[in-house]
Amino acid sequence: MNDVVKYNEGSDPTNRPVIDFLFEEFQQALPTATFKVWHGAPVFFLEDIPVVGYQDHKHGVKVLFWSGKDFSEPGLLGIGKHRAAGITYTEVDAINVEDLRRYLRLSSEIIWDYRQLRSQN
Repeated sequence: MNDVVKYNEGSDPTNRPVIDFLFEEFQQALPTATFKVWHGAPVFFLEDIPVVGYQDHKHGVKVLFWSGKDFSEPGLLGIGKHRAAGITYTEVDAINVEDLRRYLRLSSEIIWDYRQLRSQN
């Protein structure tokens, strides 16, 4: 069984519907992506570069877009010192699917290669 499926199955039952929904949306929007549990959470990669992931938390499911600050989307909050931004979902009905699909499309178009950034420092 895939490690992401195990992660999803072991998630908080309150968050499980959101996690299942996100997993399906991510797979549909990023059909060429690979995915695995990376640093403790499911992450989707395009050409070995992380683009989006989610994490089960006490107060919802946090979604991280590695290049999200460059999407110029008001619904995403900047995270950390690099280009990441995210959003937290607490229930499936609260997910604006149109926005989510746009974020996922942007995550496949705007990709910061953090490997390159590390090698330049």
